[in-house]
Amino acid sequence: MTIDRPNGVIAGHLAAAAVGCVPVEVCRFTTGSQYYVFEAKFADRAPVVVRMAAEHGRSALAGAYELSNLLRPLGVPLPRIIAEGLNHRFPHLVLERFPGTDLGHVIGDLSDASLETIAAKVARAQRDTARTASARRYGYAVTPAQAPRDRWSQVLLDNLARSRKRISAAGLFDVGAVDAVETMVVGARAELDAFEPIPFLHDTTTKNVIVAPGGELSGIVDVDDLCFGDPRYVIALTLASLAAFGGPVRYVDAWMKSAHHRDDRLFRLYVALFIVDFMSEHGQALNDNPPPSSTGDRNRLRRVFAECLQLAEA
Repeated sequence: MTIDRPNGVIAGHLAAAAVGCVPVEVCRFTTGSQYYVFEAKFADRAPVVVRMAAEHGRSALAGAYELSNLLRPLGVPLPRIIAEGLNHRFPHLVLERFPGTDLGHVIGDLSDASLETIAAKVARAQRDTARTASARRYGYAVTPAQAPRDRWSQVLLDNLARSRKRISAAGLFDVGAVDAVETMVVGARAELDAFEPIPFLHDTTTKNVIVAPGGELSGIVDVDDLCFGDPRYVIALTLASLAAFGGPVRYVDAWMKSAHHRDDRLFRLYVALFIVDFMSEHGQALNDNPPPSSTGDRNRLRRVFAECLQLAEA
């Protein structure tokens, strides 16, 4: 029988080959829209993470490998690569397993002091990332020359075009939400396009920021590419996530303060854009990990979007 996608058995074999002993348990993480990610646990050593991709994810995984070699020496707390198999049938990386869990799982239980410390360390990682090369290109890429756009506003419009396509296909939300944000982006195009293309980690949100049991930052995971543009974009995504799914928005306040960013109407426009992005995930099957969708969840997103749009229009 031909195996057409990564699975736990393969992940266990790869983990064993990397560390020299057989895992006692292999389990898949239930989040993730692009990779098949497994934790391999052992009887007498620390666990490891196996990130695997299907063929279409090979180049993205190669980007993760390249960025790890670029950013870790600068002090960005990414996991150590134990083994790589970029030319394997299922391209993969075997990685150090940071102790703890995603920030979003514990953020409601953390003290203000812990949230401020984590926010400051994430802001520092972003500053270290901003020290890397840039060019007059915008958007998502491993290197600045590969960034696909010559205007920051176009990156936002690309995001909205993806949301429009998904929302139209699923039929669970009105595409009028996309229209409203798109109109605002077009109206603010001159201001948006004045931003320099600063490189930043675009997915350090309530996911991918790993918090140890003691409440301190363990590290940052799943950096496959960078975004070049306004670094507040990822903070807006974080605020959108907290507003949509619950959590203390004071974490975002601490991050903005530590990074010396301003909370203005463009920042709030980004937040509204990402609420639309969350809408678009409903009804999608993302790498066998479909996000849950219920009437209550969808109504909450509609309410949060209305509030965000009002702030963006102020």
